[in-house]
Amino acid sequence: MRDIEVLIVGAGPTGLTLACDLIRRGIGCRVVEQSPLPQIGSRGFTLKPRSLEILDDLGAADRIVAAAQVQSRTRFHLGHRLLFDLRVPPARVSEQRPYPNSLAIPESSTEAILRDRLAELGGSVEFGCQLVDFRHDAGGGVTATLHREGVAETVHAAYLVGADGGRSTVRRRLGLAFSGTTAEDTRALIADVHVEGIDDHEAVHFWMASDGHILVLRPTPHAKTWQAVASLAADADGAWPDASLEYLQQAVTERSGRNEIRITDPTWLSVWRYNLRMVEAYRVGRVFLAGDAAHVHSPFGGFGMNTGIQDAYNLGWKLALVLQGAAPDSLLDTYQTERLPVARAVLAESDKRFSAATPPRFVRPMVRFILKSFFARQQRKDRNDHPTYRASTLSHDLVGRRSPLHAGDVAPDGHAKFVADATPTRLFDLFRGPHFTVLTFGHHQAETVGNDHVRVYAVIAPGQQAPAGTTALVDPQGRIRKAYRARQNTLVIVRPDGYIGLITHNPTDHTVCAYLDILIPAHLGHESERCTPPTSA
Repeated sequence: MRDIEVLIVGAGPTGLTLACDLIRRGIGCRVVEQSPLPQIGSRGFTLKPRSLEILDDLGAADRIVAAAQVQSRTRFHLGHRLLFDLRVPPARVSEQRPYPNSLAIPESSTEAILRDRLAELGGSVEFGCQLVDFRHDAGGGVTATLHREGVAETVHAAYLVGADGGRSTVRRRLGLAFSGTTAEDTRALIADVHVEGIDDHEAVHFWMASDGHILVLRPTPHAKTWQAVASLAADADGAWPDASLEYLQQAVTERSGRNEIRITDPTWLSVWRYNLRMVEAYRVGRVFLAGDAAHVHSPFGGFGMNTGIQDAYNLGWKLALVLQGAAPDSLLDTYQTERLPVARAVLAESDKRFSAATPPRFVRPMVRFILKSFFARQQRKDRNDHPTYRASTLSHDLVGRRSPLHAGDVAPDGHAKFVADATPTRLFDLFRGPHFTVLTFGHHQAETVGNDHVRVYAVIAPGQQAPAGTTALVDPQGRIRKAYRARQNTLVIVRPDGYIGLITHNPTDHTVCAYLDILIPAHLGHESERCTPPTSA
């Protein structure tokens, strides 16, 4: 029997993100995927700003940006007639938000980049390896049975994470209800194809037909293929059509009213069914669910891949601290309390967007005035799609309700220079890694425990004297101070996942230790050893 720390079931974006995060933190894991080869379909097509910040932290963002592009144009058609051409100019990159726009990139490309990053970190995916059963052990941990090429293997893991999609074997073995709805009469054909005869190769094209059905053609960045989505219609006997090029071509011709648009050379075809479901428990003992295994919803809004990536990122640092013996197992309970409300909000939002994109027939004459403003608002809203954990027990907010920045929000990026040698740096680079980051402003001298779990930086203005014994950063134009709404003695603790854990304008001599005592008490030692003078990073 082989022992590992974490067994990850599923090698989609969720499982790969978790594996990358764990391995870089020194945690051993195995990633098993029952499919014999990597998936080739586009499926999820959007990466949002918060997910891009996560991929930046994991060292994969540059490759993602190179393979993706901002799609800021959508042409809406009502049959042959063009209703409107929606143009939402990309937001400008800033020091605080280096990834302000959502990017179009097929899910298969995202997975390939994450697999490459995982290999660089020393990990790999075991394709053709299926989880068939597991059980909790009396002494702690999980014993799982894997099958590969007809050979059974028994594995013991400290924790098991099911990232194995909407038909999750892990979820079913746990016996968890997948509550929600399935619209039996709402299905769509999704395919990756070549398209000829379309007049604009840069825009997304969206057609609404008079019979209520829709068609979407979306260009794939840096490729000759398009993603096609066509709602399906059952025949008079209630039978649904198969996923075929013939049906897709018929749908394109009828819904666009244009015979010159030709669909050829499909590389992938699949039928999607409308499900709006989620579990009510992300954890059962030492087993966790993440991504589509925990929640599925409408593809409108591009939430699926992003929510899974963010699930994994929330869970990764907590698993690492517990497995390293620094934090109690109860820290893992906050994975559910923080991520489950996000899933509920995502399900509601994606359903709202689906309803807006498929309005009743009697609304169609007014659709030009409804859809244009609605989709423009949604595109701008997606730029600020940073889920928050303000209600979490790990978020200690001491700045008052009027402040625009709170504990539980994503910590802004910013550019600074080290006082010691004038080397330029970014806050996101300082946050990168398994540690908590403490930022002090003004003359407050933050205490710390003086170990690898905490790094302290004093952010000062040019010419200002830094507190003794700390690593000082010059904030040349005061942009970091402004982003954090900092005052004379503001102190901020940033969690290992880049979220603000604590923010206060009036810290005490024990603010840092009091907060960390909640998260990593096992690493702080006895009371007399917990608070020590500051140390440089």
